Amino acid sequence: MRLHTIFKKILVLTLLFPILWICSASAATLPKKIRIIVAFAPGGSNDIVGRALAQELSARLKTSVIVENKPGAGGTLGADLAAHSDPDGSTLLLVSSTFTMNSSIMKLNYDPNKSFIPVAMLGMGPSVIAVNSSFPVNTIGEFVEYSKKNPGKVNFGSAGVASFQHFALELIKLRSGADFDIVHYKGGGPALVDLAAGHIQGSIGSLIQMQSFLSAGQIKLLAVAGPKRIGIIPKVPTLMESGIDVDASNWWGILAPAGTPMNIVDQLHQAINASLASADIKKRFDNEGAEAIPMTRANFKKFMADETNKWAKVARETGIKAE
Repeated sequence: MRLHTIFKKILVLTLLFPILWICSASAATLPKKIRIIVAFAPGGSNDIVGRALAQELSARLKTSVIVENKPGAGGTLGADLAAHSDPDGSTLLLVSSTFTMNSSIMKLNYDPNKSFIPVAMLGMGPSVIAVNSSFPVNTIGEFVEYSKKNPGKVNFGSAGVASFQHFALELIKLRSGADFDIVHYKGGGPALVDLAAGHIQGSIGSLIQMQSFLSAGQIKLLAVAGPKRIGIIPKVPTLMESGIDVDASNWWGILAPAGTPMNIVDQLHQAINASLASADIKKRFDNEGAEAIPMTRANFKKFMADETNKWAKVARETGIKAE
């Protein structure tokens, strides 16, 4: 009789355990402090977008949301840190095009697909090609010709080996025949500082990160590396209009470490999408020629898979390698 009673109790507990576990998981709450890891140096487009989002989320979630810059190795150092962080909602990773490029040219200490959960797509902005204001060219065609006539004398800055800029510049060299060297920095911000100072001749990046230098008259724009002209700089043509078949638009999104409770992921997804609809975020994107693009989590996952395939093809085509 006692054995029968004990058996019944064990059976009840066995049946209740999944329910208790589900209830516990559903009861998971957002942490009091959330960090968004930006895998590049301050001043670049990832950093600018990350800080704008952190400010909006702090107010919306009534919790502390901060940006933590972890630059290095084309964004893989920050991604590795995020992948191995506690999956409790306290750590998020801001990713951009670079995230979908790295797996095609280097061995990673994380799996881009299995180590993360897609949380939300943020937006997209076409990159622009800029040169120092004193550089003696005013169009992309003039630049290509100048570089051919002055081999070894033109340096273009990128945000680092295997960065979005690195891929885009290699593709531009391939498609245009331009002759320039690529100088790698630990982020787009430091590259632009050197460009403004005249230490390098050119750089490529999103308009969102170039605006202050452009307004100060330190740089000038030669072309938009996206599918269409940007409304706030309507006189700047696209590369395609100039006969160079390159579309290099950058995008931004948010991931969480694998294992993060789904109710926390859902809360963050909803809060981020609501933030993208806010007047402040929309104005910031609009003013910089970028566009907020909220997606479902499933669509964001598919988008990243498509981007990974696209840039793997570019890597094969250009022969780009991590150093």
